[in-house]
Amino acid sequence: MTYLLLTLVFTGAVTAAFSIPTSAIEHNVSTSVDEVTAGGKMFTAHAGPWEPWKLGSFSDCVILGIAYMADSDHPLQSAMSDKFVMKDSSPIDGAKQMLEGKDDSRLQTVIYSRYWHGNQVIVRPLLCVTDVHGILIINAVLLAILLMLLLIALWRQVHPADALIITLPIAAVMIPSVPLCLNYVPTFYIALIASLLILWWSRATRRWENTVLLFFAIGATTAFMDLLTTPMVAMAVPLTVYMLYRRPRHTWRTVIILALAWLAGYGLLWATKWALAALVTGHAAFQDAMGAVTQRTVGHGEQDYMRWCLKMTLAALAATAVLVTAVTLLLQRSREALQRCSWMLLVAMSSFVWTLVLLEHTWHHLHFTWRTFVVLAIGVALFWRHLHNSPLNAKPLTLS
Repeated sequence: MTYLLLTLVFTGAVTAAFSIPTSAIEHNVSTSVDEVTAGGKMFTAHAGPWEPWKLGSFSDCVILGIAYMADSDHPLQSAMSDKFVMKDSSPIDGAKQMLEGKDDSRLQTVIYSRYWHGNQVIVRPLLCVTDVHGILIINAVLLAILLMLLLIALWRQVHPADALIITLPIAAVMIPSVPLCLNYVPTFYIALIASLLILWWSRATRRWENTVLLFFAIGATTAFMDLLTTPMVAMAVPLTVYMLYRRPRHTWRTVIILALAWLAGYGLLWATKWALAALVTGHAAFQDAMGAVTQRTVGHGEQDYMRWCLKMTLAALAATAVLVTAVTLLLQRSREALQRCSWMLLVAMSSFVWTLVLLEHTWHHLHFTWRTFVVLAIGVALFWRHLHNSPLNAKPLTLS
């Protein structure tokens, strides 16, 4: 029932968004394209050859292109096909040319049907009243308010130290550039709102069945809104908040079941979009999606590059494991304390699981996927704090 309800809500929401006439947003799309293509150059912080705070002009032009190309006379078909324009494989140049309305043999209409593009439910109505600059201001204000509310709620309902350990890393990876990019914000909105829902609406997690359905819905909403940026943030942050708030007795089992519920919602609703797109538009959505899955997981004939990606991931995993083991032995806490706190490491390791599964995607798009590892930072920091504060007892950990 939850799955069918979410499918109906998502389909209805994108159809309603694509019903808005393009004439109502045309001016703001034009000014937005100018803003986005200039913004990538204006706000880019370098760390050597790496650009951790680079704005996603490429993806934002895709979002604006889809908003502009929508056909309000056929909203369902538009919502299922999600067309935008590229020029010489660049949606940035395509967006500029699209607005000029000139014929160009290099222009290519792309069907991007493998995602729901739920961001259009927010972006298209806002483009009726403001351009991307106004949307970015709204993002900055709302995300700051949500993060502050989460800090206060965790401070009061869980523990001040846990509140800081969760919110400060999120602030560190979010504040510099996330509010300034349309493509980066959805997972952070979902993580913050879902966490507040867990803390404020006790009915949502009072019964186990409700909790499982809640995480199914969080996963489904992530698939609806996100373009494969940092989905683990939307899973791990609410899961960590739930575990600290509710303190279930069977920690590993609870984490695994709720993570699987999130994954079921994420995967099932994502695949549903492929089926709907194929049914409504006749486009080979499944083949398109499977080709993308292959590319993002194992690459296309890029053995040397993929081996390098795997080595870097395993090296980071090994370094993390050595560090955690060393500190654990240094603290000399009991096996019982380790068992009590180990679920935090399980959640932290989800960042590596995601990286290993989407190996090519993670390293190819490192300028935004690096934020996934905020999950690792939060989980390890919580583990050390709770293990340090656990009482010593008769069975200390030893090197032997």
